[in-house]
Parts: sequence; structure tokens; C-alpha cells
Amino acid sequence: MNINHFQPDHQPAVSSTKSIRCGSIRPLKINYIGMKKLIKHFTIILITMFLIVQNSIAQDDILFRRYLISSGVTGMYYGIAFDVIFELDEAAAAGLPVITAGTSVLVPLLVNTDRRIDYDALVLRGHGKTIGWAHGFALSTLIGGEDAWAGDESNNYKLTVGLGALSSVGLGILGNSLAANNNWSEGRVELYRHYGWVMPFTGLCLAGSISDEARLFGAADLLFGAGGYLIADKVSNRREFTRGDVRSMQVLTLLNTGLGFGIMADKNDDINSEFNRTDWLIPAIGALSGTFIGQAWLKNAKLTPQQGLLTSYAAAGGAIIGLGIALMTDSSEATPYYLIPYATGLGAYAYTVERLRKKNSTQAYLPDKHKNNFNLSFMPQNLFLNNKIQHNDFLVNGRLVGMQPLFAASLSF
Repeated sequence: MNINHFQPDHQPAVSSTKSIRCGSIRPLKINYIGMKKLIKHFTIILITMFLIVQNSIAQDDILFRRYLISSGVTGMYYGIAFDVIFELDEAAAAGLPVITAGTSVLVPLLVNTDRRIDYDALVLRGHGKTIGWAHGFALSTLIGGEDAWAGDESNNYKLTVGLGALSSVGLGILGNSLAANNNWSEGRVELYRHYGWVMPFTGLCLAGSISDEARLFGAADLLFGAGGYLIADKVSNRREFTRGDVRSMQVLTLLNTGLGFGIMADKNDDINSEFNRTDWLIPAIGALSGTFIGQAWLKNAKLTPQQGLLTSYAAAGGAIIGLGIALMTDSSEATPYYLIPYATGLGAYAYTVERLRKKNSTQAYLPDKHKNNFNLSFMPQNLFLNNKIQHNDFLVNGRLVGMQPLFAASLSF
């Protein structure tokens, strides 16, 4: 990447405008002062928006707050895409993303008067808007190949950015429609989102292990993305997972993916050796193994969302301890610095999962046939009532009331 400073004859030595040339894309003027103002103003808007919602009637509705913040962020991205496509500059380029972000926050507040949103709608809509950018870029790359990002005279990069934005909007609408028309559990929705990221990542790694052809990467992203949702659907129909189960599954997937990248980097540690293209399969195998092992491991675990988050804390804490141990070895090799944190993180994760599984198996998540169906209740307040009944005529609706029991027992068959 070459950075060329524009220094016209009559311009001061210090300029806030620079040109960036990347590959075949033509120079794009970036006003850094304008971008700083954009970031500053957008940060203030986000903080203000969060404080307003925090003290509104939706104070207890965390999901709606998340929805507003995610809408503001995606709205900013749409504004930036508009800047790129229409080549806005200076004040207009800085102001438009802020306007689109504010509009994206204001519309839900005006339309959704109940200040409520279901969890599945929040997840599917947000996932669609996010992954839509990647799929839109992949579609453009599949059509145009390397020229999809060219910008000299063809301005193909504008089409690519436009397809990314349109795909984001479209998949966001599709996600909201699926949530409205299907009574899916939180675990099933999370599983769709998980596979919606893991499978495209696997496809891109597979494409990278085969060729540098740009169209292959675009096709791999789209095909594996669609296949991921089909796999998630099959898995959900066969076995029910909770939201906490999928959270914990994601932790194991990240652990194994990190191990894969560590092995790949270790194998190519020598800068004088040529990079082996097939090594891209290692992190892909790690991601898939973490997902599939997690599905088998967490069968009938029935973790709550908080418990799923607890497994991530345990894995992170274990990995940090492992990193400290690796630093104490003072090894000149890279292997201890990823292998020991992985081992300690996995150990902490495994201990936490099994501890939570045993806890759940002895409490609310037991099947009905294994629960104690005998119930005994003690009612000490009836001592006072019986004393009143015994010494005085105690009438209820004009009728005498008999002595009240101190204990009540029931047995369900």
C-alpha cells in the first residue's frame, strides 16, 4: 500500500487530506479531520442514545436497548457505503453516516411503540444485517472476480459496496420475517447464527487451500453459507439445544480455531520457507471439530444463558493462566505460547461444563419421571385460626368454619 501526500504548489505543507492507493483501486481522498469529527460525533450520539433508553420506559428491556444500538451501528455503515458510492467529501461525508445512524435509531422508537422485541427477531435480524455484507461482497466477487474491487475507470468497487449494503438490508428483513413467522426457540436461533458464521469461514479456508482465484472465494462463501443453515436446521430438528448450550459450543469452537491458527503459524514460522497453501485447512478443521464435539459434549446439558457465559469466562481465565505459564518457560519456540493456553483453557472449560451439567441434572432440568412428586406443606398460620375457631364462633359467609390443618400433603401420579 502506497500513501501519497497531495502537496499542491500553493497549499500549506500540512494537509488534512491524503490519498490512498490500494491495488487497482483508484486513489480515494480521505479527509482525516472529517473522519475524526465523524467518530467523535457518532460516539457522543451512541452514549446519549444509551442513556436516554436506559432511563426510558424500556429500562428493563435489555433486548430493545441492544436493538437500538445495533440499528445505529448498521445505519452508520449504510451511510459510509453511501459516501463511497457517491464519492461524497468533506463535511457531507462526515455528516451523512451520523444522519443515517440517528435515523436508524429513531425509526424503531417511533414504529415500535411497545418498546419490545423478541430475542429471535433481534438475533436473526442482526445476523442478517451483519453477514449480509460478507455475502454481498462474495456475490460481487463471484460475478466480477478480481475486477470487482477495481476502481480506475470502471468503478466496480462501487457496485461491490452497493451489493454488500443491499444484501445486508435484504437479509436483515429476511431474518425479521423468519422470526415473526416461526416459533423457534432461542437455542435454535443461536444455532443458525453459529453455523451462519462457521461454515462460510470453513469455505473460505478451503478455497484458500486450493487457489487464489477470487471467484472461488465468492462461490465458497455463498455455498458454504447456505449449507450452514441447512446443517443447523437438521441439527435442531434432531436435538434441542438451549441458548446457553450454543454459547458454550461457541467457546469450544473458538478454542479449537485458535489452536488451528497457532499450529498454522508455528508450521510457517520460518520466513525463508514457502507458505504451504493447504495449511489453511488447519483452522477450518479446528472450527468444525469444536462445533461438532461441542454438540456431542453438550447433549442434554441444558445450560442457561448465564451458565453458557460462565463457561466462556472459565475458558478465558484458564487460557490466561496458561499464557502466564508459557511466559515463565521463556521458550524461543512458538509452540508453548499457544499449546499451554489451549490446554489450560480447555481444562477450565471442561470442568465448568461438567460441574454445571451435574448441577442442572439434580435440579430443575430433570425429566418429570425422575422428580419427587410428593409435596408436603406446613401452614403455621392455621394455629392462630384454630385458636380463634375453638374459643369463638368463627363464621365465613354466615357458616361455621371447622378446624384448619397444620400440614397438607399431596402425591402426583
